[in-house]
Amino acid sequence: MSQTDSKSKEPRVLVKMLSPTQVHYSGYAVSVSAVNSVGPFDILAEHANFFSLLSTGDVVIDTGTQTFRFPTERGIMKVTNNTITLFVDIEPVSNTG
Repeated sequence: MSQTDSKSKEPRVLVKMLSPTQVHYSGYAVSVSAVNSVGPFDILAEHANFFSLLSTGDVVIDTGTQTFRFPTERGIMKVTNNTITLFVDIEPVSNTG
């Protein structure tokens, strides 16, 4: 079941956006927009389970009253149980020996 905003009654999804050094965002949102290899996409409340590698571009979190824009180089997005978890700006592992 999704959280709803008392003013607008829009369904909400819990969003956690993390990088190796900080929490960029943690809270409820109406939508999250990002870019993968296929192109731009949006995630709304009650979205089906979803997993994607993110491409260079902006992750946009719309709370219904504010919009947060985070430029990202790369990342991973996981959507499950009305929660969006983003791990961004993760450095690839080098296999040099």
